[in-house]
Amino acid sequence: MHDAIKRTNSETGFLDVLSELRPHTPFGKKRAAAARPFMPGEEADLEAEYDRLEGVRDMIAAHGDAAKRITGVFDEIKDLSHSLTRCGEDVLSTVELFEVKLLLLHTETLAGIYGDLGPAMPDGFAPEDTGELLKTLDPEGARMPTFYIYDLFSEKLAKLRKRKKEKERLLRADRKRLADEVFTAVGVSPDPGFEAVIARSDETAMEAARGAPQLYVAGEDLFAVRFALAASEESRALEAEAEALATEIEETEEAVRATLTDAVCAEAERILRNCDRIGALDFLMAKAAHALRHACVRPVIVRDCVLRVEAGRHLPTECALREKGRAYRPVSIALERGVACITGANMGGKTVSMKLVGLVAAMARYGLFVPCESAVLGLSSSISILIGDSQDLRKGLSSFGSEMEDLNVILKESGERALILIDEIAGATNPAEGRALTRALVAYLSDKPCITLITTHFDRVARGAAVANYRVRGLSGADLAELAAALRDADPSERLEAIGALMDYRLERVSGESDTPKDAIRIAEILGVHKEIIALARDFMDAEPAGR
Repeated sequence: MHDAIKRTNSETGFLDVLSELRPHTPFGKKRAAAARPFMPGEEADLEAEYDRLEGVRDMIAAHGDAAKRITGVFDEIKDLSHSLTRCGEDVLSTVELFEVKLLLLHTETLAGIYGDLGPAMPDGFAPEDTGELLKTLDPEGARMPTFYIYDLFSEKLAKLRKRKKEKERLLRADRKRLADEVFTAVGVSPDPGFEAVIARSDETAMEAARGAPQLYVAGEDLFAVRFALAASEESRALEAEAEALATEIEETEEAVRATLTDAVCAEAERILRNCDRIGALDFLMAKAAHALRHACVRPVIVRDCVLRVEAGRHLPTECALREKGRAYRPVSIALERGVACITGANMGGKTVSMKLVGLVAAMARYGLFVPCESAVLGLSSSISILIGDSQDLRKGLSSFGSEMEDLNVILKESGERALILIDEIAGATNPAEGRALTRALVAYLSDKPCITLITTHFDRVARGAAVANYRVRGLSGADLAELAAALRDADPSERLEAIGALMDYRLERVSGESDTPKDAIRIAEILGVHKEIIALARDFMDAEPAGR
């Protein structure tokens, strides 16, 4: 992924959203990893994806237990693509055949769940029938998650195994008979392996064992000697016959595996298509679960260069606030081709509102429902974000220098229908030049065929351009005197939390060139900055020429 795209996805919070999408199957995970954005001109394809997502979401919402059963099966599914694609060249191992059988059992189970759901199950996910192959791999019809080269696979194999078993029985009987004779004569009892440990102090047994021609020393130490029974002529003949039968059985099993591999190979394409359907449903269920978890809605997709969001929520910020026991105040904004500015003091939530716009646009481009009450938007050809709060130490650039480098890249790579998000541009240089650069950027982008949203704390940067102006409400509706009294003895962290709780992050559309809300001095006063400094700051503000 391009570094700029990674940065944009990270800054907007889209990577956080993607990390929440957790498909269960390897096929669903591949789909998620290979997902690409829908581009302008692909609106019909996106609508079709939304239709599928809507159907899956409704199924999960109405039939939660069935959905859990489906994901439970998904958790058991392995990726057999390699085995299925090479089965025409190599004989599959017993383990691979077992895994194919298990996949077919899972597919059969899924088909049953889909059938139980009836019309509630969206079309397009029912697996193709692989019942005949399952019968081939499960000749006993037990439908158990086990596999063996069964006798039922080959009459010859069954006869060979029976003959080998008989030879082994005769061999065991012959060795037991001989062991009973020899060890009884010695006066000791053998273990199941026809061996016996005799203490050196037992001279009688030791002498008898050493004199028995059918016994040999298998091991010894200072205190005892271990004697083992040698094979008789008859036993050696039986062992040779059993070994020959084992070799023939192994060759026959190989032939059976080859036959079963051919059967799997004949159905490989069908199985792979079923895996693709499993992956498609798995990924859609992950997206649908996310939509339900965060109350996301299907946006209205248009072919115009617009982005309108009603009561939108920036999910990472909302989750962070929820962990602190605070509520997120949704934001509404309407953007179209050209430039829009959001003004407001620091702590006012301008950046979060900008990130919300980027997040909604990115989620829609990737076929996700969006976190708001409603949204109308056209697909963006690209999304770029510039947040000027970092230094590029590797290049020896300051924050401002790095910001200008990034701005050059964005302006060069953003074409028609792009979404450009710029946060506090030129905030790291002196205010006069920063305001001039911001005004120049607004004027330059105002007639470009894309949507640009710029946040700034500079006043009157949209002079001479038809720009949509939004202002963060900030502390305009708060009782600051009451707040200051309540926080007089609070520690710094409590003060910041209380101010954040009172801050109104919602946006209001303003006409003409609006001054930035002057919340900074009020916040400084509440936080206990010396009264004389606050008074001087207000004097300087009053003396500042309007519109400078």
